[in-house]
Amino acid sequence: MNELFDKLILRIVFALFLCLTLVLYRFTHNLIYPSNKSQILSKFYPSKNSPESLHFFSRLIGIGIVFSEFSFDLEQGLLNGVIFFLVRACAGFIVYLVSLYTIESIVLYNFDYHDEVIKRKSMAFAIIGMAHALGVSFVLKIILNISGMSLIVLLFLWLFALVLLGFATKTFPIMSKLSFNRLLIQRNMAVAVSYLGFFIGWSLIISSSLNIPMEGVKWYSIQVVLKILLSLIMLPIFIKGIKLIFNLHDDLSKLVKEEDQQDNTNVEAGYGIHEGAVFFTACFFTIVVTGKINFETFYPTF
Repeated sequence: MNELFDKLILRIVFALFLCLTLVLYRFTHNLIYPSNKSQILSKFYPSKNSPESLHFFSRLIGIGIVFSEFSFDLEQGLLNGVIFFLVRACAGFIVYLVSLYTIESIVLYNFDYHDEVIKRKSMAFAIIGMAHALGVSFVLKIILNISGMSLIVLLFLWLFALVLLGFATKTFPIMSKLSFNRLLIQRNMAVAVSYLGFFIGWSLIISSSLNIPMEGVKWYSIQVVLKILLSLIMLPIFIKGIKLIFNLHDDLSKLVKEEDQQDNTNVEAGYGIHEGAVFFTACFFTIVVTGKINFETFYPTF
């Protein structure tokens, strides 16, 4: 009976903490986007600005994903378990917000939230913000699970993952034929949907690469890098394979008006869905190959 009562208390504490986290994010959002003060402190009308709703609630979902792998350690007693949980949870919340701010500073440095969402009501900008919120949360969920109770390990893994995510965002011009800045200025949905599949796909690869037992910083870093390199070898195979098997034709060349100049205003959302879906599917199959094969004792360990 006491065991059931303790479990009930822990679940109530967890629920209250999540609600408190949402309250904290509401006011933290005001600090990150100070020009939106009147919108945050007053009543919120979702029907008036759907991009704002998508941008805001995607971050709330991201918070839930980050905390989805949390657990209570009761070896030291109920009170200590709750204290340790609160410390890790607060650290995870702070790391999540800083990660989002850092990634968006890298990717969206030419754009302002107030101009794009509040004034122009750009759904493309909101979808890209949703991609960052979900992708970062997938990676942080793995990091918080691996780091355990060590804040030092958490700091190392977080900085390591942030570097990987930063490099990943720089590969979008290589993987996509769409002009990111130009199309985003035009609020074109094609680049938003393409980037959504791109960033979520890369987040899956990075989180899968990080999700290995940590037996030392040096050996762990080597394993993660090797796993990412293996993913980079397998990824083009799946991209080419999907296109060949389903006979997918790249029709963007029809929009070219002159050499090295494409008419971005005519790029339809369907092309972005094609790019994002192919890349995301290829990334998903890549992590199946690189992360789900267990050799057990078939090969000796050196």
